[in-house]
Amino acid sequence: MTEKRDSATISTGEKLAYGVGDMALNIAYGSIGFYMLWFMVNAGGLSPARAGLIFMIARFWDAVTDYLMGLVSDKTRSRWGRRRPYILFGAVPLGFSFAALWQIPPGSDALRFAYYLVAFILFNSAYTVVAVPYSSLMAEMTQDYDERTSLSGFRMGSSFLGTLIGAAGVTLVVDILFGSLPRSRSWPLMGAAFGAAIVLILAITGFGTRERVSGGKPVFAGFVKTLSDFFRLREFRIVLGMFLFNMIGFDVIMATFFFFLTDVVEVSGDPTLFMALPLVVAVFASPLWIQASRRLGKKTAYIVSALYFAAVMLFCLWISPGNEAAVLAICVLSGIGISASQIIPWSILPDVIEIDEFHNGVRREGAFFGISTFLYKLASAAAIGATGIVLQVFGYVEASADESVAAAGRVVQSASAVSAVRLLIGLLPGVCFLASALFVHRFPLTRDRFKSMLEELDRRRIAAVQGTEGE
Repeated sequence: MTEKRDSATISTGEKLAYGVGDMALNIAYGSIGFYMLWFMVNAGGLSPARAGLIFMIARFWDAVTDYLMGLVSDKTRSRWGRRRPYILFGAVPLGFSFAALWQIPPGSDALRFAYYLVAFILFNSAYTVVAVPYSSLMAEMTQDYDERTSLSGFRMGSSFLGTLIGAAGVTLVVDILFGSLPRSRSWPLMGAAFGAAIVLILAITGFGTRERVSGGKPVFAGFVKTLSDFFRLREFRIVLGMFLFNMIGFDVIMATFFFFLTDVVEVSGDPTLFMALPLVVAVFASPLWIQASRRLGKKTAYIVSALYFAAVMLFCLWISPGNEAAVLAICVLSGIGISASQIIPWSILPDVIEIDEFHNGVRREGAFFGISTFLYKLASAAAIGATGIVLQVFGYVEASADESVAAAGRVVQSASAVSAVRLLIGLLPGVCFLASALFVHRFPLTRDRFKSMLEELDRRRIAAVQGTEGE
């Protein structure tokens, strides 16, 4: 079977159907990223180090399964395509496993540790079944350089909405909608409601998209050989460095933001506004960065955004307790940076697939995204695990899992624990964004070079077809 290329314009309806898939994934990702570490420490009663260890083990498992899932989806042949069956049939297990994460089991610390570890591993397995094919889907919907940027914009706009639901919706449901209930009921109810929403939204993506770019039988050279092939590509090494540092910086912000609100700034009342505002701003800032990428190029636009984002996060080092006006200002300014950090890298990543095909003669979207997310999750596992360890080393004290004990009052953290939270959210992400900007500065691919490369790939395809016909 010869490869068919299709750079036709994609309808707005299909772009929306594709984009909302990331809304579903980021309802889960946002809820877990912003609350899970805090939830296990301050509702589940685990120490920060144990909670961080759960993140680390589960993410390591997630990293391994990502690559395997990429290979499985590359091998798949069905009337629905290679990627869409996993989005459709993986949705229900993903919804159920998400709901299981937010239970508060009775028993000893060891029992709760085991429960959250198993629940997290099961969730990550289900997430991988859906997320890796979804990430690969864009490259098979179109090969047009600007259409991919547009698709990325729809995807990331929906991603921000999903993360917004995860970030602000959790406190809205737990503290307001079910605020009269004990947390042993309010958190599980939130998990069930969000799990059902995840299933329904993914059905829209599965039924509403189309895979246009099809290839011949994929070539599988094994993990080590495939990884070696990718690392021989200078562009892959550069894009990987950009992607890893960018995502780790964002992950650390997510993991520490609720700690920052509750233990450093000590916001009064419901924190929903503070959780929602950065992501609302990020949604409205999305067109700004799409336009900037078109005018300046993806590379320049990303460097500007990374420097800006790093500078904004530094202000978290000095905001005094109770200064909620300053926190609101940081929320607005950081939302602009969040928008760029999620749109531009995800529009650059798929371009490496054609670079790989150009140099190595094979097309392997699933393997590429599987390896990319494999390496990212290894790095993220270490970063979030280290975050929990740092909090414990600096004296952060977990709340009791016993509701009657926890109701006696919020734990007041030591000055060293508060300083640790400040450094984790104010300094570490900025260092990551600066490193990411240094990588992308060296990225050699431009719009014109990408277009020339596609034209050469088309010439090779035509020559291969003519050669086959000549036989």
